[in-house]
Amino acid sequence: MTELPPPSDYLPPPAAYQAPGQQYPNPYDPLVNPPYAGIGGWFGRMSSVFQRSWKSIAAVFAITHLLPSIVLAVVSAVGTAAVLVPWQQEVLDAAESGENPRFDTLLGPFLGLMGALVVAAVLFTVVEAAGYAAGTYVVTRDAAGAPTSVGDALRYGFRRCLGLFGWNLLTALLIIAGAVACVLPAFYVLAATALVGPIYLFERRTPIGRSFTIFNNNLGRVLGRLAMILVILIGGSIVTSTVENVLNLAFGGLGSFSADPGSSVQLAGQTGLSMAGSAVVAGVGAVIGLPFTMIQFVGILLTYAEQRGHEGPVSAGSLAAELD
Repeated sequence: MTELPPPSDYLPPPAAYQAPGQQYPNPYDPLVNPPYAGIGGWFGRMSSVFQRSWKSIAAVFAITHLLPSIVLAVVSAVGTAAVLVPWQQEVLDAAESGENPRFDTLLGPFLGLMGALVVAAVLFTVVEAAGYAAGTYVVTRDAAGAPTSVGDALRYGFRRCLGLFGWNLLTALLIIAGAVACVLPAFYVLAATALVGPIYLFERRTPIGRSFTIFNNNLGRVLGRLAMILVILIGGSIVTSTVENVLNLAFGGLGSFSADPGSSVQLAGQTGLSMAGSAVVAGVGAVIGLPFTMIQFVGILLTYAEQRGHEGPVSAGSLAAELD
């Protein structure tokens, strides 16, 4: 049967007018890397994010990562010194009297210090989660052309931090379970759950399962982006460790423990100097590591946005709307 021609007023569907590649995200979107742009577009958007939002990102991460790291280092140093000085004094007194040292009276302060450090570490992790949420908010809003203040970003971050902390904790338990089973499953779980944070903040649904799905469906692309982030983090770790080792050598002789300190005051002074040096080294390490933490954060966020672009139409504006 001969097919009838279309009526004279027939118009082709809008899809017929689309140029090749037009179904992909806007090639100039500041956050979503289109599929054909590759790793170059991913790096280009990372550079653009820092050019546009580095001050806000630095402020958020200084408040939620750097400052808590320094406080935790100081608290650890002071608490360790408070427990270590009586322990050292007990050893010296026992050596002078020829008796065995008694540490039973020091068990309480030691357990108290351990409990305080655990609580401080949990609080620090919650504040870190608030920082990641706040950073996501400020970067996405800036990219969408609706910049926000650091204060508003932090308010958003602390509003979402407990949920993000909970999912991160569950993710950590899965990674530990993988490590117990074997080292290789732990690496797989670590990579497959890398996008849990952005998924929770943007989509609010089964972030762990969704992260596994995205990773398994886009294995080469996601793994390649994560590998780039890992290389940067390894480089940052080498730089941080080198500086910390140099500082440890510089501070090593300040608080060296003497077998005959002469007095409890001198003993406390030696221990105090040693702990102060440790706190300074930890603080400097945190400062050096901050830019690399920011790079890791931006890299993960851009990797998630890129995968969303592969799944369907999405832009910086629509992603910003999902956060509200």
